[in-house]
Amino acid sequence: MQTVLDELKAAHVDAEGTTSPEAAPDNYDARDFDFIALGRGLLGQAGEALKARFRERHPAVQFVDTYAPFAAHQIIEVMNTRPGPVVDLDAYSRRIGYSGPLHPDLDTLRHLHERHPDAIPFEAIDVLLDRGISIQPDAVDNKLIHAGRGGYCFEHNNLFKRVLETVGFHVEGLSARVRWNAAPGMLPTPHTHMALRVFVDHEPWLVDVGFGGNVLTAPLRMDTTEPQPTQHETFRLVPFGPGLLLQVWMDDQWRPVYELSGEPRVHSDYEMANWYTSTHPGSHFRKNLMVARTTPEARYTLLNGRFSAHLANGDSRRETLDARGIETTLRETFRLPVSPDWHAVIERAAALTEDAR
Repeated sequence: MQTVLDELKAAHVDAEGTTSPEAAPDNYDARDFDFIALGRGLLGQAGEALKARFRERHPAVQFVDTYAPFAAHQIIEVMNTRPGPVVDLDAYSRRIGYSGPLHPDLDTLRHLHERHPDAIPFEAIDVLLDRGISIQPDAVDNKLIHAGRGGYCFEHNNLFKRVLETVGFHVEGLSARVRWNAAPGMLPTPHTHMALRVFVDHEPWLVDVGFGGNVLTAPLRMDTTEPQPTQHETFRLVPFGPGLLLQVWMDDQWRPVYELSGEPRVHSDYEMANWYTSTHPGSHFRKNLMVARTTPEARYTLLNGRFSAHLANGDSRRETLDARGIETTLRETFRLPVSPDWHAVIERAAALTEDAR
C-alpha cells in the first residue's frame, strides 16, 4: 500500500489509502473523492459490499479495480480521464454473426466464445510476409473486424478482451508457456501465449479464442480441477507451480496444452512477447504457414500443405494440397481474402510439404 501511495505522490496525485478496507466506509466519506480504487484482493463479494456502502453516501462515485504492481498506473490513467481502448460492438457482432444480447453474464460469454473462433480464423500470414504484427487496438480492429483477416493469439485475445470489457465484464490478461506437442523433458519455451481470466458473478473463467487448432470453444472454470467437456474435447485445469496447467483429454490420456501464469499481465508484456514471436528466427510462425478455424462441427487446420478436418463426432480426414489447393482452402474453408502478395508464401508452403514427403 505505501509503495503505491509513494508512487502516486511522486506523480503529484493526492491519494489516501488503508489496509483495513472493511472499516473504510466508516473512516472515509465517499463524497470527498473523485473515485475509489480497490485492490485485487477485494475482487468478488467483499469488494461489491464495500462499493455498495460507499454508494450510500455518494451514488455516482466511480471505482477502479487495481493490481498492486501496476496500481499507480491504473489510477493515474483514470485520473487523466483516459479510458481504456474500446471496440465497436456492432461491427464486431456482425463480424462473428452474433445478434443476441450483450450482457456481462455467462450466457453472453459462452455465445461469443463459440462464435469467435468460427468467424475469425487463426493465422499469422503477415509474419511470413515480414510485415510484423501490431497489437495496437486500431490495427487489430482494422485487420480482424474490418478487413476480414484472422490473426494469432495476441491479436485475437487483445480484441476479445476489449469486447468483453466494453460489454461490462471484468477481464485480466494472462500469459502462458506453450507445452502443446513439446517433447518430454525439453527446455521450457518462453511465455509466448496470451489468454484471459474473466470474472462472472465473482467466479474466474479461463477464456481463450486464440490458440490455433486446439482453441477453446467455451470458457472453463478456473476454480476446479474437474474435467470440463466442450463441443470438441474435454479439458481440465490443474495446479502447476505458481499457476495452472491446461490439459486436454486426447488419445486416452491427459496431454498438456499450456502452463498458465497466475499473475495478470499488461500490454507491454504482450508487446515484448509479440515482437519475439513475430520476428525471432526460431519462432515457428516464421517458418510455417499455419491456419485454423473451429466451428461447432469441426476443427479445420492447415500446416503448410497438410490440411486436416477433425469432426466433432470423432471422424477425421486429411489431405495434402498443392499451391492451388492451398489457395482454394484459404479462400473457401478459412474464408480469408487471399491477395496476390500471398502467392510466394503459398508456393513456399507447398514446396515445404513436398520436400517433407
